[in-house]
Amino acid sequence: MPLIFLTGGSGYLGHAITTHALSKNYTIHSLSRSPESDAKITSLGAVPIRGDLTTHSVLREQSQKADIVIHLADPMAGNYSLPYEERIRIDDESVTAIAEGLVGTNKPLVVTSGSLVVAATGTETDENSALWEEGKALNERIVSERKNLRWWEEKGDAAELYLLAAERAGAGEVFNGCSEWGVTFGELGRAMADVLGVEVGLVGFEEAKRVWGEFFAGFLSTENRASGGKAMRVLGWAPKKVGIVEEVRHGSYVEVAERLRNGAA
Repeated sequence: MPLIFLTGGSGYLGHAITTHALSKNYTIHSLSRSPESDAKITSLGAVPIRGDLTTHSVLREQSQKADIVIHLADPMAGNYSLPYEERIRIDDESVTAIAEGLVGTNKPLVVTSGSLVVAATGTETDENSALWEEGKALNERIVSERKNLRWWEEKGDAAELYLLAAERAGAGEVFNGCSEWGVTFGELGRAMADVLGVEVGLVGFEEAKRVWGEFFAGFLSTENRASGGKAMRVLGWAPKKVGIVEEVRHGSYVEVAERLRNGAA
């Protein structure tokens, strides 16, 4: 069976990709930083590989063995106080190590980025939209009467897109994984509060910077509406269009909310 090396496999999206890829008869080797992650990965039917984004020898070795590499892991995950420049350095060096293991093989590497690299305009963007000028991304925000509209994507649809990109995309192609936009963070927050049984609180931008740091505050406050049309046309991606609010209220997040209410991580 073809082998996928996956970073970030113990996370929310990694769980979905692992499950989907295994159903397509792939073998999964998943980077793991801890015994707890080992247990999660093993329970899904994948093989944990001990290491992290700084163990470059492990990244090279595993990418050499794999038929496909999918990079999900984010140095900032669970550590939002990490300086943005440090996050970029760690991620760049890890991707370089992975790519070194693939040199001369023509094997696919799918790397995760984000649509916030595209300059916010208050309108829908696509893969050809202009990027932020250096130094402006964290200092400029689009404030409009639409109240911070965002795009969203159901995790199962996202997992399918990652595998389609690995199997069908050309080298250097970029795809937005977006199946819905038009829902604000406020609407999402109210749905989450209802499921959790808590009150909704409003946090201003300056307070958000103090609590979560400038990068994450900027992420939460910038309007971001990316089109997923290219992925649908080129890759044949057909998202099921489960709305994010419906998913929070009635889908897989209900179990997560139940665990949080009961004090589980």
